[in-house]
Amino acid sequence: MIAWLSVVLTLAAGYGWATRLLREQGWLTVLLGLALSVGTLTLLMFAEALIGIQLTFLGVALPYFALMLPGWWHLKIRLPCLPASWDRRFALLIMVVISAAIFFNGAYLPFHRDDALGIYQPAAQAIFNTGTLVPLTGADSLYHTYPILIPLSYTYAYLAAGWENEYLANAIATLLSLACIPAAYVLGKQFRSERVGWLAPLIVALTPFFSRWASAGYVDLPMAFFYTLAAVFALRLWQTSSPRDAMLAGVLIGLACWTKNAGLIGVALLTIWFIWSVLNRRIGVQAAAVSLLACALVAAPWYIRNLAEAGFLVPATAWTDQAQHTLDSALVFMTHPQDFGLPGWLLLFGGAVAMPATRRDPGTLFLLLWTLPFFAAWWLFVSYDPRFLLLFMPSLCVLASEPLVRLWDWVGEAWHPRYRIVLMLLALLLTAPILWNAVEYKPAILRNPLMSHEEKLAIVGRE
Repeated sequence: MIAWLSVVLTLAAGYGWATRLLREQGWLTVLLGLALSVGTLTLLMFAEALIGIQLTFLGVALPYFALMLPGWWHLKIRLPCLPASWDRRFALLIMVVISAAIFFNGAYLPFHRDDALGIYQPAAQAIFNTGTLVPLTGADSLYHTYPILIPLSYTYAYLAAGWENEYLANAIATLLSLACIPAAYVLGKQFRSERVGWLAPLIVALTPFFSRWASAGYVDLPMAFFYTLAAVFALRLWQTSSPRDAMLAGVLIGLACWTKNAGLIGVALLTIWFIWSVLNRRIGVQAAAVSLLACALVAAPWYIRNLAEAGFLVPATAWTDQAQHTLDSALVFMTHPQDFGLPGWLLLFGGAVAMPATRRDPGTLFLLLWTLPFFAAWWLFVSYDPRFLLLFMPSLCVLASEPLVRLWDWVGEAWHPRYRIVLMLLALLLTAPILWNAVEYKPAILRNPLMSHEEKLAIVGRE
């Protein structure tokens, strides 16, 4: 329990600096605090290992909390308020229940998915056992050149517990994945309105693919969390021209790159957005330079190490020859109902409706830039696996929510009461299978909810 408490305090420690940076309190501050906590912790561990300091719990925790403590000086905490309307409280309840089921699955079961067992957990295990980074040995270091924000967070959980506590480790990754839900709310609110903000995270939570992968111990949804927050600050920058928003957009896209190689696509898209913003005189060249410099300071050291010790920036581990350039994969949100269900149709509808609005609405233009090139890259190179669509799915859910809100307004207030009841019943129907699939190995858990670690390893097929 001490290890769990120490990790909770570690993940909460960035809230102080987030409040100082934003000079406001709310969901955006909470999410930025989580991002700064995990980012600072893992980058500190990376820096210590690079200069030859042996990674130990106290050796990491003491300098980490020393960095975070000034942010809490004379800080008055004000937590986000609950929504006033009962229909939004109903939506919040659905999201909380789904999140609780997903978190239980992540914190109760040991790692059992392929990449978690084959890539991320072994990397954390090696760092924990040796106290330093896994050495790169040239061209055969493919999987060792994957960004290590998630493996280092696992390592910290192991250091805090004193053993390879996979439950605590996966709880961190699951929390970062679940943070995509409020991140979609913040982006929707920043993009258009409070109502769009509430609908977008509900679509995220009701997507079967999200509940299936949020507790898997993979890096896709944690990267999506940083990628979504980067979009929030990129939109804020268009509206405020603030160097602070520019810096935070760069930091967050850098953390996306520090989580998964695919984040590098976001760097290119953010640069395009900056060029557009400068040409339209919304921001200055200095703000764009500050943002890209912040991104480089966060992410570049890892890729420079790859180039210096392995001979390449990004490993060639994508099976591009297996990409499926078909109409079925182009319409994946519709043709894979087992993965996307009804939300998949909403995503297609939202994208189609958004296209004509780009000329008159820079926010829509930005979200299309933030998602469609990513989708094109997926279709061209890695369309053999729909999982990679999760990387930008929260932003796509925001794009889909706006026309649905406009459709609701078009229906008229006289029809709202009866349609509201129908939609709430539909949400409950969609929630039931999501909850069922969010928790794995249910019969075994129900037979023996207090099973030992060895028994858990047996039911997931690791013994």
